[in-house]
Amino acid sequence: MDILHKQFMDSLNERLKENPEVADEIDISELISEVTPDAVRLIKASLLESSAEMLKERRGLSEGFVKRNSERWAKGFDTLEILIVTCTEAGEDVNYSYRNEAAEEQNLVFDLVVRLHARACQISQEILSLMKSGFADAAHARWRALHEVSVTAMFIAKHGQECAERFYFHDVVDSYDGMREHKKYESRLNEKAPEQQDIDECKIEYDNLVKEYGKKFSGHYGWAAYLFPEHNRVGFGAIEKDVKLDHMRPYYKWASQNIHSGSKGTRNRLGLNEATEDILLVGQSNSGMTDPAHSTAISLSQITCTILMLHPTIDHIVLMNIIREFQDQVGEDFLAVAKMNS
Repeated sequence: MDILHKQFMDSLNERLKENPEVADEIDISELISEVTPDAVRLIKASLLESSAEMLKERRGLSEGFVKRNSERWAKGFDTLEILIVTCTEAGEDVNYSYRNEAAEEQNLVFDLVVRLHARACQISQEILSLMKSGFADAAHARWRALHEVSVTAMFIAKHGQECAERFYFHDVVDSYDGMREHKKYESRLNEKAPEQQDIDECKIEYDNLVKEYGKKFSGHYGWAAYLFPEHNRVGFGAIEKDVKLDHMRPYYKWASQNIHSGSKGTRNRLGLNEATEDILLVGQSNSGMTDPAHSTAISLSQITCTILMLHPTIDHIVLMNIIREFQDQVGEDFLAVAKMNS
């Protein structure tokens, strides 16, 4: 990577040997600025010329990897996909069967839980796709989002209409915060922020909501703050504990390592759990699928059971038991493959 630099320095040294008296007159920065555009043009042209062959080779290698990875984890992938389809169809059926009734009753709990469930189903498909492609760590990070969605839906279902209303209107708080942040950095982003009139109008809505729901409503989880009067600042952990899912906190923190840039996440990768040497993982790996897969099955099952319990019929109770069996089977199938290759 230092070829151009060495050539430049060799050329400069030769020039100085021939004319040492001009050493103080040479502007290195100016010389570099003159050389760089031509170097960029030539090297970029070379890269583009070979890009078609390079991309074909890389895509062929990736397709071959996905095929082998899918074969290795086939049983687990199939069971997880069956669970995702079952949960998705359960949500579709609930939405179709009870949407009109919920609309007539202005049942915001139903609307939000159904929407969160739809989001959970989509995230689950994203996780499955990431795992099939060989990105277990990314799948684990995406599970963190699934867990948050599931916990939020369970919390709203538990606390009812007022909680749902506060969650719904908290969109204004998030919008106002985003507008102000964008306005602050619009020149450095080189991207025009919303007009000041739009920000001012949003500020009026924001102020009215804070006046109605209290100062704590302006916090990140301010929509839930009224249920935790003893907390100065409500975080996700309080919501998680309220629905008795705080035992998932170790796994949540583990998944967070794949989102943040801390030391632990830099040195510990799911994709390297079968590696016997210190490897810098920059691409696909066929290792580490069990934890993101089983965690996904658990969280998707939890939110699906939540939506089914909005109308607890015998059919829904039977379906919940089927879903729980698939959930357990996902863990068993992935663990069996992992043990086979350990």
